[in-house]
Amino acid sequence: MGPEETPKPKNLIDQENYIDLLVEMQYIKTYRDAYPDSVSADSLKNIIYKKYVITESQFLASHEYYQKQVREQLVRVDEVIRRIENEKQFIQTHIDSVKANKVRQDSLIQADSTKIE
Repeated sequence: MGPEETPKPKNLIDQENYIDLLVEMQYIKTYRDAYPDSVSADSLKNIIYKKYVITESQFLASHEYYQKQVREQLVRVDEVIRRIENEKQFIQTHIDSVKANKVRQDSLIQADSTKIE
């Protein structure tokens, strides 16, 4: 049976939610790689499944179905990468802003302390 003939799972996760799930699963993988001795990846996955009101078997069946659509799956993976990169940029911009505010605060504190002396 070829990819075109792969039967659609009964409770297929819609493509948009599937992409959202892939983003979340990548975060779990990254967290697990960074902190291997902390919270188990399985418990984090269970939280994600509850958030999306799905089961693990539903996710796995949908994932298998979508993976067999190679060209379309590459587009979905590119979307996951784009979303993660956008969030990474947003976080970096926030970090840079916080650092700049800290430098300003420190310089104001130093300027005030030299006035007092």
